[in-house]
Amino acid sequence: MADTQDQDTRWIARLTPAAGVNLERLLQMSLGLDVWQRNRNALVVRAYEGQLKELERRRLASVERLYTELEYLSEKESEGEESQT
Repeated sequence: MADTQDQDTRWIARLTPAAGVNLERLLQMSLGLDVWQRNRNALVVRAYEGQLKELERRRLASVERLYTELEYLSEKESEGEESQT
C-alpha cells in the first residue's frame, strides 16, 4: 500500500537530459509531464513519482526531486502570509 502512495506523490523536479538526449526529444515524448520551466540545460516539471522513476529507468534524464507538491504549496502559502504582514 505504501508503494502505491509513493507512486501517487507528485514532485516538483529538475530534469537534466542524459547524454545523447536533448530537451527537444524529452518535450516531444508523450511523458505526461507538466513543464513549468525550460532553460538551456534542464526542465523544471511537476510529475508523479512513477513518471520520474520511468525517466530514470529508461535513462532519459537525471532527476533532482526538489519538493513534493504539498511542500511547494505550503512554502508558497507561507511566503504569501509573510508578505501580507
